[in-house]
Amino acid sequence: MNKTMKCVAGLLALCATLSLAACGGSEASSSEAASSQAASSEAASSEAASSQEGETAAESLRIALLLPGSLNDGGWNANAYAGLKELEAQGHEVAFTESLPISSMEEAFNNYAANGFDLIIGHGFEFGEPAMRVAPNYPDTKFFVSGKLPDGVAEEDIPENVGFMDMREYEAAYLAGIVAAGMTESNVIGYVAGLEIPSQLSNMAAFVTAVNEYNPDAKVYGVVSGNFEDPAKGQEAAMAQIDMGADIIVQTADSTGMGAIEAAVAKGVKLIGYGADQYELAPDLMMTCIVTDNKMVVEDQARRIAEGTFGGLWHPGVADGVCYITPYHNFEDKIPQEVKDNVNDAIERIKSGDLVVPEILDRIDNKM
Repeated sequence: MNKTMKCVAGLLALCATLSLAACGGSEASSSEAASSQAASSEAASSEAASSQEGETAAESLRIALLLPGSLNDGGWNANAYAGLKELEAQGHEVAFTESLPISSMEEAFNNYAANGFDLIIGHGFEFGEPAMRVAPNYPDTKFFVSGKLPDGVAEEDIPENVGFMDMREYEAAYLAGIVAAGMTESNVIGYVAGLEIPSQLSNMAAFVTAVNEYNPDAKVYGVVSGNFEDPAKGQEAAMAQIDMGADIIVQTADSTGMGAIEAAVAKGVKLIGYGADQYELAPDLMMTCIVTDNKMVVEDQARRIAEGTFGGLWHPGVADGVCYITPYHNFEDKIPQEVKDNVNDAIERIKSGDLVVPEILDRIDNKM
């Protein structure tokens, strides 16, 4: 077993151990371009953290986190859970429920609200409609959804006790597409997504847009797996893409994406990860990762409540340091300077407003 395979095997074993522990407590308390983005994110996280430290639980809150997938996915859910644990360290009482199916989300909101929780966070677009149905019944409870507004809901329709984060994560996906466009040799790239929801579709489309702009000869073959919790399906999809000649695999599918990572590691194919810096899962293959700093976002809601600024619609993106791509690590010297310069240029143009990455909800990839 080579070094990379040992690393993945070890981390997956650790994830399995954590998963058993989490299940018992799920209802109880329980590069230049990349460096620039990482620095922006760290600055934003540091600002939120220092503000919260000054308050040090001036008012201790009861906070619940609802996760659509496993907290051991190494990305989207794990990052939010890290934020919850930081809030616990600050003196707040916390609880969480993981791997919630859509059919149980409204019930979970109701249960935590009825039990007197002050803040309930639904981590994903799927939680929007349930939150909007439950919130009017509990005006003294705050509900936060890390996702865009449900279809048909206008900003002025948001109740005072509800907040939404319609993050422009697709801007970071666009940056990752620039990297992939410059690093593919076969001009075949595989993309494994989770559910067919706005954030996943816009990420994939922005990635494809960048690849088309920076390498018109390259093609992106996409699979929307329909599941965030099926590593076997992710592995199968990635293997099919590799068999088609893909020399880069991108995943934005949480635990399903862990299977895609396994497939790429088995075949020695370059990777772009999602949700957190997944470099350690494949140190010799992971070029960068698409990230929304959900740890900071979760932590920040307690501060907003304390300051009286909670609620409404928030649109953070690359310019805010909330969405970014991670450092290149072992690819720092492998990615051509021209590619890094293209990423840097795109970051600066996004920040200045000269570049507006389109939010596309249609499939513009080559469907598989």
